[in-house]
Amino acid sequence: MRNVIRAILLAILVSGPGAYAADSTKELDWSSVNLEGARLQLVSPKDKDRSLELYFGKNGNLVTTSCIKDTCTGPLLVWKIENNRLKTGFAPTEGDALIKVTGNRLTLREASGKIVVYDIKGRH
Repeated sequence: MRNVIRAILLAILVSGPGAYAADSTKELDWSSVNLEGARLQLVSPKDKDRSLELYFGKNGNLVTTSCIKDTCTGPLLVWKIENNRLKTGFAPTEGDALIKVTGNRLTLREASGKIVVYDIKGRH
């Protein structure tokens, strides 16, 4: 029982107060989200002096802007949806599961089990 309570508290802390532990096991189909043209900004977990933005272009191009304090880099990578996983140049053999879509916010579960949240900041 203690482990169940600890898992629920951890899920709430990591995902925010509106999330429940069951959300991290649920998976949605990526076809419910049109990523092409979307610009996403990492909101959680996020270090104080770091930022990450992802722009999902046509033909599988992924433009990233990663900043630490005032220094930014913007490599060009690739992205695709395969076996219901978002695969990027960061880890093309693993992929992220889509577990929640709320308004302009996407919650993903990385292959490691880590929950990450992105805001959809616009479309081009």
